[in-house]
Amino acid sequence: MNIFKQFYRSIYSPKDIASFRSQGIWKTISFLLILSIVASIPTIYYLSKSMNEGIHTLASTLEEDVPDFRIEDNTLHSDMKEPSVTNTEDLTIIVDSTGTYNEKNISSSGNTVALLPKEFVIVTAGQSQSFEYSYFGNIQASKSDLAALAKSFDSMVPLFTSIMAVIFFIFLAASKAIEAFILAIFGTVFARILGRELTYGQTWRITVYSMTIPTIFFFIMDSLETNVPNGSMLNWFISLFIVFLSIKEIETKKPIKE
Repeated sequence: MNIFKQFYRSIYSPKDIASFRSQGIWKTISFLLILSIVASIPTIYYLSKSMNEGIHTLASTLEEDVPDFRIEDNTLHSDMKEPSVTNTEDLTIIVDSTGTYNEKNISSSGNTVALLPKEFVIVTAGQSQSFEYSYFGNIQASKSDLAALAKSFDSMVPLFTSIMAVIFFIFLAASKAIEAFILAIFGTVFARILGRELTYGQTWRITVYSMTIPTIFFFIMDSLETNVPNGSMLNWFISLFIVFLSIKEIETKKPIKE
């Protein structure tokens, strides 16, 4: 049975999942990688989309809506007596030469780029990262220079997205492998309770295919940008339930009558 037919059968048939326990290890690893690819598609898509929109918004907003400023001797200068906060649908841009803002009171914001007296802060998905201007040498830049720099990043977005996609996929594949390892431990316990003779390797193969349904479910939810309450617990529960059903489908060996 080819790997795509196995994918289809794993959606609805615990009996077929149980039958995959004796196949080669590399075929099962290939299947695990396919699950990782499927699970990563929504995140990579929205990452690419947000990077494109964010850079475009940053460039246009700097040009049109943000007051003039300059960075000289690694310090932000402007004629503003209070911080400038520009909100758009996708991004918030803060220019503060007064020292009112700092990384702590910015980190709770949504997607934000903040230019502060001695550093700039980037906030994405609730995570903040600060960079001192001195990291880049003794820079001299005006608002128009930074807007032009942001525009130049447009052509580099595909490269950045590709690098982020590869990193995310490696991380996700590793997490899937760890998940399968832990599920297989529970699977060996189920096998003993149900009286099925299975090696750990056979149980591990079963658990990999048992992860198909939760992977598809969260693929759909992520594609719809729908948050699933207690999603991690739900994922583990569904996977464990399918592992149990699959092991239960294995026939017990009948004793030979003398």
